[in-house]
Amino acid sequence: MKKIAVLIFVCIVFSQQVFALGLTMSERQINSILSLRFPMVENYMEYRLEASAPYLALYSSSQSVAISARINVTNNGNKLVADATFKGQIFFDKASNALKVSNPLITKFDVIDNTFPKSEASINSIKNTIGQHLPISVLIDFDRISNDLFKFTPSSLVIVEEGLRVEF
Repeated sequence: MKKIAVLIFVCIVFSQQVFALGLTMSERQINSILSLRFPMVENYMEYRLEASAPYLALYSSSQSVAISARINVTNNGNKLVADATFKGQIFFDKASNALKVSNPLITKFDVIDNTFPKSEASINSIKNTIGQHLPISVLIDFDRISNDLFKFTPSSLVIVEEGLRVEF
């Protein structure tokens, strides 16, 4: 009877560890994956919008991320170049199989170059969005990454000092 109890105990302890799979991705590794999605290009009316040079920083104390990128807007030979940063909470959306940032808050918008005529009012309205939330932002769409590891659905995400802890 004692041997059966020990066997059951060992099975319980090891079975939980067998089914739990986790990994910690450093900021550097996440930035490498994030760079696969960039540059991101969208056309809006007659404007071409491009986001490039992303950088992600993880904050374990607040379980949040900050993402910075270079923004280029072009139209009819004119251009606007700016650096933008937003912060938010990171989560995994099972429905879309994507790592997302909820309620990203714009924390920085610095104009680097601007050749648009009479654009001061537009730039000021963009700068007025600092401190305001944006719609959900998709960081990494795992369906677009051809890596068998990302075919598993994460059960939890936690930002730790070493990086992002993902458990499956």
